Amino acid sequence: FMEGIARSQSIRHIGIIHLNNDGLTSVARALAGNNSVRSLYLEELGDDVSVTSAGCVAFSTALCDTSSVNSTYLSNHTICKIRLVGGDGAIDLPQVISLHLQLNEEHPQYAARCKILMKHRSLDMTPFLHWGLKFLPFAVDWFEGAKPCTMLTIYDANSASRRRVVDESDESFESRKLTAMYEFIHGIPLEAMKSHNGLALAAAYDKKIARIEE
Repeated sequence: FMEGIARSQSIRHIGIIHLNNDGLTSVARALAGNNSVRSLYLEELGDDVSVTSAGCVAFSTALCDTSSVNSTYLSNHTICKIRLVGGDGAIDLPQVISLHLQLNEEHPQYAARCKILMKHRSLDMTPFLHWGLKFLPFAVDWFEGAKPCTMLTIYDANSASRRRVVDESDESFESRKLTAMYEFIHGIPLEAMKSHNGLALAAAYDKKIARIEE
């Protein structure tokens, strides 16, 4: 059943009863690989299920796996509602889970990018170095596509008001982008940079970084 959840591209809503903590963990892991389920209702949960249980915490990883940028990208950005009901009534979800669910619901087209910006201050460009300079335009486009995350808002239960998803100034965002490009260019093997365009590009980013640091 759990494998079916992970692979399904058509199921939108799921309801399950009589789950213990291990079962809850299995459901959460299945959701990590799913991009169709929108809501999940789990009722009559076992006594071992609580807001701090491993099963409940597993949903946080399913929604935003912070172990790497790629893992965050491959997390679930589709599900918007999770309702857990135990013997004593509804179980309140941790705020971080509620935030990710709200982000998926209100800003689905930006959810993956926003989570990456929120959880990875420094983006590791090493996995892309083998592409050489031809990857650079894609990296620049990614940052341009992610910039709206600094303007989008989301409800903050702590302050009972809306706040920016990524609380970052334009200058800070530009600095993050240039730093990532700088580290990428300087991580490319020297042999791949031995062209007029490659060396000129590296020099240009050196100057931009220097201006930011002044």
